[in-house]
Amino acid sequence: MRNISLFVILTLSGSALLAAQDVDAKSIYKNRCMICHTVKAVAPEEKGKLLGPPADEVMYHVKERFPEKEKAVAFMVNYIMQPSAEKALCASMEKFGLMPAMKGTLSREDAQAVTALMFEKFPRPDFAKAEKKDRSKITFKTIDTNGDGFVTPEEFRDFRAMRNHIDPKTFKNDLYFKRIDLNGDGKMDSDEFEAMKKARSGK
Repeated sequence: MRNISLFVILTLSGSALLAAQDVDAKSIYKNRCMICHTVKAVAPEEKGKLLGPPADEVMYHVKERFPEKEKAVAFMVNYIMQPSAEKALCASMEKFGLMPAMKGTLSREDAQAVTALMFEKFPRPDFAKAEKKDRSKITFKTIDTNGDGFVTPEEFRDFRAMRNHIDPKTFKNDLYFKRIDLNGDGKMDSDEFEAMKKARSGK
């Protein structure tokens, strides 16, 4: 009986290993994801040419909210299969809009392999260090340019454009702004700004 149990365990383990080997996460990322999400370090002046946020930026936001790999992968698989503004973690939607759903394009197994690889590789230390330093300079007053105590969608858009060195006219919508405008009055106050910061950090 013991030998049979051992045989079953070894067989199942071997099958899992073969399944993992069958999924070439690097190739999947290169062929399906890299078109929009580059793995290269991006200079500020290059951001306006991108079709989606770089892998470093994507994973900075994901790890900020989900530092544990298992939870991060589960979130990412769910998001890329069925993306929505409510699930999004960053304001890149202002520039790129929602990504298309990958359900039917990627299998769940492939999605898990790719997102696990992304978790392991990104963001790179230099990017994370620079992003943290850059964020430390951002306050509510930084965005509230006219000092009236409120941030309008236009002010938020201009801030995002300046920070990412891109033309604000390229922004497709205000999906992220609508999400952080908690009371739906069309503007962000300082309390909503603080709530946004806490939500992004998972605190």
